[in-house]
Amino acid sequence: MKHQYVPYDEGRFSNTLEYSFDDWTVSQFAKALGKTKEYIRFSERGKWWKNVIDTETGYARMKDSKGNWFKNFDPYKSGANEHYVEGNAWQLTYFVPQDITGLASMIGEKKFSERLNWGFEESYKLRFNGPGDKYWDYPVVQGNQQSMHFAFLFNWVKKPWLTQKWSRAIMDRYYGHEVSNAYLGDEDQGQMSAWFVMNAIGLFQIDGGTRVNPIYEIGSPVFEKTEIDLGRQFGRGKTFTIEAKNTSKRNIYIQKATLNGKALNNFWFDASELLKGGSLILEMGPQPNENWGVKSLPIAN
Repeated sequence: MKHQYVPYDEGRFSNTLEYSFDDWTVSQFAKALGKTKEYIRFSERGKWWKNVIDTETGYARMKDSKGNWFKNFDPYKSGANEHYVEGNAWQLTYFVPQDITGLASMIGEKKFSERLNWGFEESYKLRFNGPGDKYWDYPVVQGNQQSMHFAFLFNWVKKPWLTQKWSRAIMDRYYGHEVSNAYLGDEDQGQMSAWFVMNAIGLFQIDGGTRVNPIYEIGSPVFEKTEIDLGRQFGRGKTFTIEAKNTSKRNIYIQKATLNGKALNNFWFDASELLKGGSLILEMGPQPNENWGVKSLPIAN
């Protein structure tokens, strides 16, 4: 299907990938309510992110009113709140949480993961921070929303061990200790704390759990055992336990996993499995197991 072109504000890049994601979330709500017409309409709008990806450069870019790419493009210098709001093309290109595999395919999966890994290596030197709040001068900036899902993108391109590596690195480098050194940036409505808690127990949801059948993605837990109290409310079970055997600063990589007693070879599992109660058991080690977590991807909604 040919995608409709929507012209953008010539001053700044309308923050169009977020709008596309918003439309997709509406489509999921409509589908859950059985409203097929609305589901189809907003699902199609959720694909409009493809209009702003320049396959030649592999970045999200601005177009003029005639549909031509703006000239003199630079993935960093076009930021600074000129073409992009609180970010740059390098960062905003990765915001397609509703279709990460589609984005990777459009850019090229190899380029997608190599560029992202390079960004983490560069940003590691600066503790994943943007000094002076200049988010647009760096790739991965944990203190800004555009970057907070980056570590978990590797799961979706058959490299879950890199998700495990970099999600741990952010915890070790960006997050400090005690009140005076807790964060390098603005807490911003509790998002950085929430990220830390979810990452520490080893779970994440790139799409915020907005799909019709939500899933949890697995990272690298820092706790040997976490027990989530479900309270037996709303049809839920009593507790869900996450065990990360042998986890440590050195043992950050998942070697194998079981979910409710059955072998789990994917990086994800249905959220319904957590809500009914049970356990996720991970065996951790110091070296990546590149054969774990790559069996299959979630079914698209």
